[in-house]
Amino acid sequence: MWSREALKNDARIALGNCFGNSILAGLVLIAINSIGDFSIKINNANFSRFTLAQLFAIWFSMSLASFITILIQIFVANLLTVGAAHFFLSSRVKPSGVDLVGFGFKKGRYGNVCKTMFLMKLFIGLWSLLFIIPGIYKTYQYRMVPYLLAENPEMDYQRALSLSASMMDGEKWNAFVLDLSFIGWHFISLFTCMILEVVYVAPYQHHTNAGLYIALREKAINNGLVSPAELYAVVS
Repeated sequence: MWSREALKNDARIALGNCFGNSILAGLVLIAINSIGDFSIKINNANFSRFTLAQLFAIWFSMSLASFITILIQIFVANLLTVGAAHFFLSSRVKPSGVDLVGFGFKKGRYGNVCKTMFLMKLFIGLWSLLFIIPGIYKTYQYRMVPYLLAENPEMDYQRALSLSASMMDGEKWNAFVLDLSFIGWHFISLFTCMILEVVYVAPYQHHTNAGLYIALREKAINNGLVSPAELYAVVS
C-alpha cells in the first residue's frame, strides 16, 4: 500500500539525484501541455468591421492553426510524453540523460506508441463529450498508459488501456487526492512568475507520478495482472 508521504519523499530524493535533467524533462512536458492553449481571439462586437473576405481569412487561419496543432500533438507531443515517462522511470535506478525523452521516436517504437497514445486521447475526448466527469474518470483510468509504453513500447493498445484501467481500479480517488496535494505548490509558483514551477514543482510532481506508477506496477505484478517480463523491467 502506497502513501502520499512516501511517494513524495522518494520523489525528492530522485529529484536531488538528477536535478538538472529533471528540469529539462519537465520543461518538455510543460511545453507539451501548452500546445493548443494559444488561440486567436476575436471580439464579437467588432465583427462588423471585417469584410466577408477578411472573415473567411480569419476562419481559415484558425482552422489551419488548429489542424497543425492536432498533428503536432499526435505525431510529436504524445511521443515526448512517453519519452518523459521513460526518463523519470529510468532516473530512479541510474543517472539518466534528458535524451531519453526521445525514447518513443526510435525505430520499431514510433508507430505503436503513436497509435496507442492517439487512441487513448481519442477515447478520453469522446467520453468528455458526454460531460466533464466521464472525461476526468477516463483520464485517471488511463493514467498509467504512458508509463506502460515507456517500459514496453510494443504493448498492444488494447492491452495498455485495459492494464492501466486494472491498475487504477480502486486507486483513482487516491490519485486525485495526490494531485490535489500539489495545488499549494502551484499557487505559490504564481508569485514567482512560474519560475518555481519550472525549477522545482513540475519535476517534483513528475517524479511523484513515476513513483505512483512503480507502486501500482508492483501491486499489479503481485496480483498476477502482469508479469515483469511484459514490462521489460525498466525499473527494478
